[in-house]
Amino acid sequence: MKELGETGVTVLPSVFSSAAVAEARLLVLGNLDLMANTRRTPNSRHLAGFHRFKPLKDLHDQLNANPLIHSFMSNCLGPDHYAIGLSDITINRSQQWHKDLLRGRFQHYLRDGHDSARHRGKCFKIIQYLQDSDSLSIVPGSHKINIPLESDSEAIPLSKDPVQSISVQAGDALILDICLTHRGSPASAFHSAKLDETAKILVSTVIGRRECDFASQMRVGNEVRLLAWDRRHRSNSPPRQD
Repeated sequence: MKELGETGVTVLPSVFSSAAVAEARLLVLGNLDLMANTRRTPNSRHLAGFHRFKPLKDLHDQLNANPLIHSFMSNCLGPDHYAIGLSDITINRSQQWHKDLLRGRFQHYLRDGHDSARHRGKCFKIIQYLQDSDSLSIVPGSHKINIPLESDSEAIPLSKDPVQSISVQAGDALILDICLTHRGSPASAFHSAKLDETAKILVSTVIGRRECDFASQMRVGNEVRLLAWDRRHRSNSPPRQD
């Protein structure tokens, strides 16, 4: 918890068994038809709001209801916390520098979004990598620093800013403050990637505190963002899973 508060990220080791990781990989690769190619690399896939899809709901529950993660989140947020609806599966997908806040045309849902630093410690992304990975880079402590949210270009570190690479093993759970500036792999890392057993897969969801204005604003704005994502990338919106 101290590391998470100071740096903005921490890793819980060996949360998931190797069997659970292998099963999750098979499940993701068996549902590629649900996922869209949102990058120029042909073997890249993304599914926003994957918790809404019945075949993948159990995978989301493994993150949201895992006893170790639940206990850690209870220590961070108090006992009354919940998944706010910001969940993703990505396969071979690059990601530039950004904060996991509502940005661009969705930023107005955060009424004081440019003062995001004071909201650190209120929402955390839980990430499960389904293979060993060192693709995540962060600017340590940047969850305490405000940046404009008009575009992700505002998040690109300056030459004087420290950058740290985070390594995880399959089965670890990575906890990241959504106010932290971070990035994934560059697009060049996936030029020769394939949608097979070597695919680089990430599964994530965001947990927030109940009775928290910031978490509520993130939840509402993300619902609108998901509708826009569905219109752009899917011919039919997914069935709601209540």
